[in-house]
Amino acid sequence: MEITTIILQNQSGLRMEVTNYGATLMRLQVPDKEGNATDVVIGLPNAESYSKAPYQKYNFYLGATVGRYAGRISGGGFTLDNTFYEIFHREGIQLHGGISSLDKQIWEVLEVHQGDDPFVIFKTQSAKGHNGFPGTIAVFAKYQLQQTELQITYTATTDAPTVLNLTNHAYFNLNGKGSVAGHELFINASEILEVDERLIPTGRFLKTEETPYEYQKPNSLHFKGHFGLDTPFVLKKGVPKAQLSSKTTGITMEVETNQPGLVVFTPQDFKPLSIRDKSSYASFPAICLECQNFPDAPNNPNFPTSILSPNEIYENSIQYKFGINAS
Repeated sequence: MEITTIILQNQSGLRMEVTNYGATLMRLQVPDKEGNATDVVIGLPNAESYSKAPYQKYNFYLGATVGRYAGRISGGGFTLDNTFYEIFHREGIQLHGGISSLDKQIWEVLEVHQGDDPFVIFKTQSAKGHNGFPGTIAVFAKYQLQQTELQITYTATTDAPTVLNLTNHAYFNLNGKGSVAGHELFINASEILEVDERLIPTGRFLKTEETPYEYQKPNSLHFKGHFGLDTPFVLKKGVPKAQLSSKTTGITMEVETNQPGLVVFTPQDFKPLSIRDKSSYASFPAICLECQNFPDAPNNPNFPTSILSPNEIYENSIQYKFGINAS
């Protein structure tokens, strides 16, 4: 299969570019308070760039579909039905499914619908034993524009019991340039997962109240005295699950999902990569809001289960709903 780019746009002014390489969101343009199109997702200049160095070397997962297991798995693997499965790992830890995982596959383009509520559906398969995981899985990714929101839906089936945790790894900047410092962030979570120095959850839940991770009330992002966020939040019931907003453009983005966790990641820079409009970005250029199950859930029985059985359908539903804050 060849690498291709699909462009979808609707009458509300949303326009996105996606590629079948990694079922990746490359670009998302949203009207700002002046009606100007603002590219709120960081990506590479074209689809072919995702398959080449240095992107392949540094693994930023820009807008990619991440799996088989988004986040980290510790201990070199996991036990399922009394069998230990050793998975691809580096020093005992696997990140985002391992080497040459779903984000580096060329997916089949199943369907493209233009016009009202445009969408594209991608499909890929991961065979039994891929990076050590049991079961052959079929995975579908649907990107759809509906009015003022982008909906991403992941579904999957398996022919044998396995573990699965998918997410989208888009990097957002609602200014379309500069830094996300000064963006206001709300997260519907009163707890985070405690992690060790290698970002592996300990199994403990920590309250966010009176900590740097308190975002139950909108709080301005700042990066003084630390190296950014790489933090798993435990989502509460109710919507939205998160909200990001920019006073500069007036753009707001609400996040909704059926997943129990939200991993928030703010990279310091993209120095090794030739991202679009690279000179327009500053330190801490973006934020990831990764809707998913908890990291290392296969090794933590008190976390929500990540097991997928042959008689089940996995589904991760994510909505990014955009608006304008006139104040």
